[in-house]
Amino acid sequence: MTTLLCLPGIWPQMSCLQDFEYIIGVDSGADLALEYGITPDLIIGDLDSVNKENHPEKNLIFVEGQENNDLSKALQLCAEKDLTTICILGFTGKRNDHELANYAALHNANENLDIRVVLDDMIIHRITNTNDSSYNVPTGTIVSIFCFENTHVKTTGLEWNLDEEIGFSSRGLSNKTNEEEFTISATGSAFVLIHIS
Repeated sequence: MTTLLCLPGIWPQMSCLQDFEYIIGVDSGADLALEYGITPDLIIGDLDSVNKENHPEKNLIFVEGQENNDLSKALQLCAEKDLTTICILGFTGKRNDHELANYAALHNANENLDIRVVLDDMIIHRITNTNDSSYNVPTGTIVSIFCFENTHVKTTGLEWNLDEEIGFSSRGLSNKTNEEEFTISATGSAFVLIHIS
């Protein structure tokens, strides 16, 4: 079951989207979803920016507290409901501080969540020690790998394969595939950024 999280940032072209079994509006991301013809099953956050008149009251989940952003609250709800396969839209594009907070939310999310972020030019996949991944992409695809903390990363199928600990650095920037399939495993949380055309 794939769950869609709708954030209030910039959305990709709709042609890249699929059908989702469950849709969560993350605060005012729920209003943006409606503009794209998508009706959230529920809306979560501190609800300070969503237009509540656009949504049934029974679908609103207020979670107070400023120690976590609304994406963190949505990811926690997904973990509690065992909604483990997640696609996120609207992750970037409005404020840099919100975007950085969103990366922190992904990094700190439950390790059993398989999280992908869809942008116009890129797919971001958060992997952990519980969800090693393989990808089928055209040879020559640009791939970048980042970690927020020291994490051992091992790859195959890249021009410059990794089998080492990398931290929060530019070490994994702008690699590329030399085969149609590449794999990555990590001992902790890592972000795989795959450029798409």
